[in-house]
Amino acid sequence: MIKITGEAELSVVWPQLITIEEKGYPIKDVIYYVKVVKDTPVGHTCYKDMGDWYFIGNSYVKKEFRGQGIYEELITVRDDYLDDKPKVTIVIPIEDSERKRLEKLMVQRGYTKVRSFLDLYGIMSFLEYMRYRRYNLWKGGLNVV
Repeated sequence: MIKITGEAELSVVWPQLITIEEKGYPIKDVIYYVKVVKDTPVGHTCYKDMGDWYFIGNSYVKKEFRGQGIYEELITVRDDYLDDKPKVTIVIPIEDSERKRLEKLMVQRGYTKVRSFLDLYGIMSFLEYMRYRRYNLWKGGLNVV
């Protein structure tokens, strides 16, 4: 597992990278964790420190490497490193990923679906919530009721 400081650096080793913007996330300047197999990146996940909370997400594993536990490994390493603040993620399926399956994985990891600002009260400001509320938000981590 390697840590990469941004998409520009990641795109050097992953030329076919679908950027976080292309996937539809409203976040930029993220830090990536990348799983490498035989000098080839096969999966990634990312985070951004938002002050009082972490944005996490944008996880992806190449199709031919799915079903091998790489996704779980990536998010476990990321979440273990980010254990000091609450986390908020946006579930955006791409390619052949199914939203329901991704949401089931979120529940298994202890995340809950955000239904209103009250679900994030004390984690993010109301203005931040207004910016992200149209997305499929989930919360997890510390200080989560």
